[in-house]
Amino acid sequence: MALADRKYEQIHDKTGSDKTKLKDEFDAGHVSRLVNTPEEEPIISALIYQIGLLQEDIEELRRYITAEVGDGAQGPQGPAGPKGSKGATGATGPQGPAGADGADGADGADGTTPTMTSLNGSSLPTRRGASGTLWNNRGMVAIS
Repeated sequence: MALADRKYEQIHDKTGSDKTKLKDEFDAGHVSRLVNTPEEEPIISALIYQIGLLQEDIEELRRYITAEVGDGAQGPQGPAGPKGSKGATGATGPQGPAGADGADGADGADGTTPTMTSLNGSSLPTRRGASGTLWNNRGMVAIS
């Protein structure tokens, strides 16, 4: 159930000592007397009615937070969306004859140097760099 609409309207915009004067009258017990005799002070009775609506709104907020929001736990997960396409796969060219093993390169001995088939361009810069450096040209690995 969603949070219900607000019921009250603004009663005053007093601040500071003006607001303190209102509190002093409340503390003196004048509201309790007026609640029992609304016909004697109809204007004040209307204000007391608005205050009652404010109290109802506060109770509705408490109910909503307790019942609907609770401890802030996440609601159930929705269904998974459709799986995206992997895109077209290019053609495989002809294989050449097997050659003799070459010597390991300076960084190739540990197997961490990427090969052309394992190179991932997503970590490359997207702008041309110095001459001879690699960069990501809209998903294609290019050489500056």
